[in-house]
Amino acid sequence: MKRLFLFTTLIFAVTLSISAQNSNGAFIATNPDTVKLGEIGLNDLSDDNGKVSIAVVNNGNLPLILNEVSGCCGTNVKEWPKAPILPGKTGLIKVEFRIEPRPQVISRTVTIKSNAVNAKVIKIPIEGLVIEEKKSNEIHL
Repeated sequence: MKRLFLFTTLIFAVTLSISAQNSNGAFIATNPDTVKLGEIGLNDLSDDNGKVSIAVVNNGNLPLILNEVSGCCGTNVKEWPKAPILPGKTGLIKVEFRIEPRPQVISRTVTIKSNAVNAKVIKIPIEGLVIEEKKSNEIHL
């Protein structure tokens, strides 16, 4: 009895997975899926460090509509596609935020709400690290 239940459940899951892949709709993907700023030296900070772009790709067969794009904690979404993104096309989200001139971990998030069948809401992390640059006679551990 347990084997029959497991077998039926497995067949149902595989059928559901295959039908989801063949269904109509918009499929959202972003590039990058995580914005990695890396290490930024205090002396290298500029306004450009806080400006990033995220490409949104529609890999589906119906138009992708971005209902809302928002940023957390002082992250301003300057521009995002208001018109539907057609299948196979790309839209661009432009984000700006201020980076304080002190050593810190940068951790921001951009949230995208859409009509995509693969993910109604996705969160794009923005990560980085502001570091003090060591002097020639200093060793940092």
